[in-house]
Amino acid sequence: MNLNVAVIGPSDLVDKVVEVGSVFQELNMIPAPYPHEQDTLEVVARVREQADILLFTGPIPYQLALDSEPGLPMVHVQYSGTTLYKVLFDFYRTQLLEMDGEIRISVDVLLRHELEEQLDELGLVRRQIYVKPYSAGTRHEDLVAFHYELWSQGLVAATVTCVTSVYQQLVELGVPAFRVVPTQSSIRDVLNRALLEGKSLRLSSTQMAIGILNIDHFERVVKEAASDYEVQRKKIILQQILIDFGEETQSLINWTDSGEVSFITTRGIIEQATRKFEQAPLLLEVMERLQWKASIGIGLGRTANEAEGKAREALLKAKAGGGGNCFLMMQDGQVYGPMGSELTLKYSARSEDPELISMAKKAGLSVGTLNRLISLCRRLDTRALTAAQLAEGFGITLRSARRIMAALEKYELATIVGEEQPVGRGRPRQIYALHIDGFF
Repeated sequence: MNLNVAVIGPSDLVDKVVEVGSVFQELNMIPAPYPHEQDTLEVVARVREQADILLFTGPIPYQLALDSEPGLPMVHVQYSGTTLYKVLFDFYRTQLLEMDGEIRISVDVLLRHELEEQLDELGLVRRQIYVKPYSAGTRHEDLVAFHYELWSQGLVAATVTCVTSVYQQLVELGVPAFRVVPTQSSIRDVLNRALLEGKSLRLSSTQMAIGILNIDHFERVVKEAASDYEVQRKKIILQQILIDFGEETQSLINWTDSGEVSFITTRGIIEQATRKFEQAPLLLEVMERLQWKASIGIGLGRTANEAEGKAREALLKAKAGGGGNCFLMMQDGQVYGPMGSELTLKYSARSEDPELISMAKKAGLSVGTLNRLISLCRRLDTRALTAAQLAEGFGITLRSARRIMAALEKYELATIVGEEQPVGRGRPRQIYALHIDGFF
């Protein structure tokens, strides 16, 4: 089965990539041009359901999409110093520069050391180059201003940009502007990377997935039931729910005498059923129809043992805050949860960062907890939290959330910076500012 590759970028570059990609028989190219880089996320939202992979014609739309986490494999055309060759040829062809003249240019996105290497190889030692590399948060207006100010001050004779909208505006302002476009070899390279990503995606989608559904406090639920008949009726409803789920997901259902049921399927099916690990439709249906609180842990792995081990770890996380949650854990320690909530987080249960490990030991918390906290702050776009926000985001009790915040404050990883009054009656909530710099 062919891979669907959505090509996102300005229309002329999209056409160029699609043309080069036409010789790749395993790829179906889906043109998805935008009028301006700021429309990237809108285009991504429009094509994501049709695409297996997103391919961007440059680093800027790629970075914009990366920050929004679209949940699909993504690649982008690399812009290196070699792309400057054609621009230099255009300089001389338009007689903007003489062969023995000094090169005075401003360049964006490209890296200075790559530019210097290419100019050295060409023997162009007389040069004055101003470079503005792209970084997250750089705006279109920033790049235009960078080039325009240098040109208006007479510091450069020409400007070189990798951004189509910047090129168009500089031309409108009367600035000598040249646009860097990817070479055919760089386009072929990214198409090969897209092909490898697709093959990797298919292999990962066949990973084994094991889910464990557990009725929270099952023994107590049975004792508090009006009669044994009520329990039996609900078990029949649960059985019907799981039969339907098994048929829909082609899962193998394993029943036990306790309040626990497991199911076995593949990662690809679970990813589809949970909408990229965001939703928990099975848990929602069980709790709505049975009026029983339940938890689900899902594990992914290369073997049944590995997947079941991860499922058990995920189930513990789902039950940590009193139950009623669904968590998923991958073989590499990546965790998603609570699935189905408005604040589904993605974080790693492990880390090799010595600074983060040191912080975790200092506060007596796990690395996974700190990673989860960082993920929550990014999701909320803030570094200041209340214990109530932490409890909601983690799916834990308010008491547990207060304990975490107290540990962070005790070891100077958080300070109280204010308080808020909850709606209605209740004591004010303290607002904590987190001091985990370098991880946001």
